[in-house]
Amino acid sequence: MLRSALRLHKTIASPLASSYRAVARLHLVPGLPYTVEAGVTPLLSPSALKIIYSDHQTGLVNRLNELIAGTPYEEKAFYEVLMDSARSLNEAQIFNNASQAWNNDFFLRSLSSTPSSMSDALTKRISDSFGSVDVFKREFTTNALGLFGSGWTWLVEDKDGRLVLLNTYNAGSPHHRRRMQREDETATDQDFASQAQSPYSGASKYSAPAKLMANNSYIPILCISMWEHAYLTDYGVTREGRQKYLENFFNTVDWSMVDSRVFRAGGF
Repeated sequence: MLRSALRLHKTIASPLASSYRAVARLHLVPGLPYTVEAGVTPLLSPSALKIIYSDHQTGLVNRLNELIAGTPYEEKAFYEVLMDSARSLNEAQIFNNASQAWNNDFFLRSLSSTPSSMSDALTKRISDSFGSVDVFKREFTTNALGLFGSGWTWLVEDKDGRLVLLNTYNAGSPHHRRRMQREDETATDQDFASQAQSPYSGASKYSAPAKLMANNSYIPILCISMWEHAYLTDYGVTREGRQKYLENFFNTVDWSMVDSRVFRAGGF
């Protein structure tokens, strides 16, 4: 099932993008490609996955249904709810629940307990943007560890087809320029370049620019949840624990899923 992307020739699979109009106007939590009881190893134990999926994700969708009951959003597809509420500062609660649920689903759908490898084409695509796969993983990790508080670290595609890194705080979304919730939104490009010298800043020369032109956004390719509930159960609160969480993340990524998001019909 596909959602309409911001640039019409791009599409990305996500069950949350589908319309649930036929199901009593309620949005539902889609199933996972693995069971909660088994966890998704080596990244998440069953206990951790239960918190992320059974508790958090279900709570987000249920709260969203409460917020949109009796409003025009009740008749809209999930992605439409996310994008339309993003344009209104008066609908922050609707946006936050919709965006967080979309982010969470995108993260969980990127994982698999079955080991996989990058295709040659994906390896080349990442190397073209970062120099090598090892540099990509290092910089992705640096960005994620640099998040102070809860948020998401993303691999995204910009309007020129370049792969870059993006941090969003809280329920920030790469889909809408005004709702990315980036800590650096008031920084200049020069300030951002200076931040990249610090290994703890979450900034990198491979990061998305500090500012975006109007109507610009990103196409998400891969993300990791840096919300405390995602790693606390299995890894604790230390920086070393988060580092291990990120190491295990790369060993749990379903690279065929990532591949399908990068190489889509229509090209770049």
